[in-house]
Amino acid sequence: MIRLVAVFLMVGAGALQAEVEGMMFPALHAVVGVAETDVLNIRAAPDPEAEVVGTLAPNQMGVEVIRVTEGWAEVNTGEAKGFAALRFLEREEGPDWYALARPLACFGTEPFWSLNLDPDASTATFTTPDMTEPRTDPIGQTWPGTLWAPRAAIDLPDGLAVLSPGDCSDGMSEQSYGIAVDLFLRTGDRQRLSGCCTLTLR
Repeated sequence: MIRLVAVFLMVGAGALQAEVEGMMFPALHAVVGVAETDVLNIRAAPDPEAEVVGTLAPNQMGVEVIRVTEGWAEVNTGEAKGFAALRFLEREEGPDWYALARPLACFGTEPFWSLNLDPDASTATFTTPDMTEPRTDPIGQTWPGTLWAPRAAIDLPDGLAVLSPGDCSDGMSEQSYGIAVDLFLRTGDRQRLSGCCTLTLR
């Protein structure tokens, strides 16, 4: 098992995400510098003249920035992605996602499944269409990533979850995600499930 995890972590060592002054993405941000009577526009493209497709409240927190492009932050809004001016977003304090110290919500399709990781409680809640109710189990060993090798892995009772930086789509919307996950199950048909993960608030 340890050898398998080491291979996955090494393969991901060169797959760095967009970086701004040593910061990795995705990461949670708070809206700053916007008047209380105003909103931060989310535009269809990284252009101040592009169509407005959504807004963020002037005091909104927990905004997941997927990646940064020339001063614009890519964020999700509704069923699509958009772009907000990065100068109005301030990164919230806390570890990078690959440290496995923040809650993560992972999900996939064909079949539909979800995996919610709670590092504070050291538990993982897993669901599939075949389950009558979600199942919560303790998280086993973890292999956090680093800035230069951000791929991470988590040992679960029924399998191994490997999280990697990179473009990810849920296949059902135009939303974008910055964390891909592969779940290798030990039970049943020993399936490999693939999907995306998003940062969640505590």
